[in-house]
Amino acid sequence: GWLNNEDVISEFISDLYKASVNSREKNNLDILNDTLEIWEAKATQLWQGPHTKSTVQDEIPWAVLTKPINESKIALVTTGGFYTDEQKAFETDGPEKLGDWSYRSIDLSIPTSTLNVSHIHYDTSGPKQDVNCVFPLDTFKELENDKIIGSIANTNYSFMGYIQKPDLLSETTAKEVAEKLKNDNIDAVVLT
Repeated sequence: GWLNNEDVISEFISDLYKASVNSREKNNLDILNDTLEIWEAKATQLWQGPHTKSTVQDEIPWAVLTKPINESKIALVTTGGFYTDEQKAFETDGPEKLGDWSYRSIDLSIPTSTLNVSHIHYDTSGPKQDVNCVFPLDTFKELENDKIIGSIANTNYSFMGYIQKPDLLSETTAKEVAEKLKNDNIDAVVLT
């Protein structure tokens, strides 16, 4: 495997050393963090191989909002890993540590205080105290009450953002959710 590739290991150690020196000299930890993030992405790709790359689109799909926001029906879609007591928790690393590309439908009538979070790839202490810091359902209810938006969707969606096979997401579950949003006459989606 790639862990036995001395050239890759040597390049990593060299980059890490340079970033550490630059970070210390410039008193800027972002330099070191950026290097680690780059290498995390490289290591993930080397570990899982090219089958995990998502397809490249020539153009970004875009739909122009056709009515004022205060008349629009808005849905929330999060990658925060939220689910209800009646739903199965997300597999935080998923099968073969490739993540979980499934989703959970979250009915607006469910009190946010009863939502659970299943995600080990970000600090969940905030959303465990208040879901709205990641999945602002209550905030959007207030926006609807204040007539800033037309309405919030009755059904909103949660994914768990650690998805190492984005092709499975884009070919299956993302399409399912997009179709559900379309069938629900959603005018705009807020991604969190």
